[in-house]
Amino acid sequence: MAALLTLSNASVKRGGNILIAGLSCVFRAGEAVVILGPNGAGKSTLLLALAGLIPVDGDIELHGAALGDYSRSALSRHIAWQGELPPTEFGLSVQQRLDLAAGEAGGDIAAVAQDMDIEALLHRPLGTLSSGERQRTELAALMLRDAPLWLLDEPTAHLDLKHQIHCIQMLKAQRAQGRAIITVLHDLQQAMAIADHLILVDGKGRAEYGAAQTLLNSATLSQLFHAPVMQQGAVLIPDYGEGL
Repeated sequence: MAALLTLSNASVKRGGNILIAGLSCVFRAGEAVVILGPNGAGKSTLLLALAGLIPVDGDIELHGAALGDYSRSALSRHIAWQGELPPTEFGLSVQQRLDLAAGEAGGDIAAVAQDMDIEALLHRPLGTLSSGERQRTELAALMLRDAPLWLLDEPTAHLDLKHQIHCIQMLKAQRAQGRAIITVLHDLQQAMAIADHLILVDGKGRAEYGAAQTLLNSATLSQLFHAPVMQQGAVLIPDYGEGL
């Protein structure tokens, strides 16, 4: 599979602290990479770096060219971002939010709205939506961007169980269509369902990239989260029966 984005010996700082040191990895079309780590470890910061929004020590290349050589408009055609819920002070409706996302590409808003279960919300102002409804709206906006590389920061946050399942299914379908997906997740079963590779970050500089089938094990994750994780059949779950 073709390499879209590559990191070579990349280090990321925030507030004078080195969160990620010496990370090298390749993000390919048709693969999903899940970023795991404790709160404050640098997961969202890594996404910002991959989007070219904060400086990085080391090299990041998009299609073989330095990320810094791209204009913001050019980057937006290659990379789509889903992060924190945007502000609602501008009074946009769901329809207007999706119109903005579709832009000149002219994506099929009706089809995407149906897919993300927001058809009934199209005429509602964003400020009247629940957090879960707004999250589904932002995921619909992401789909309308139609960029080959998606960066997602906790896409299942705020969603109820039905829509969490649907979100993971949607990401798997997009991956099957050749999309490269890099996403932060906290739910281990969701990570197991979609990850081809993992990036594990501990916030102290350590960052490890590898195949999901290698890194998704109770010993590695227990050490990463400083919390007991156990194997139960084919899944990994937190062990709520032990003290931390």
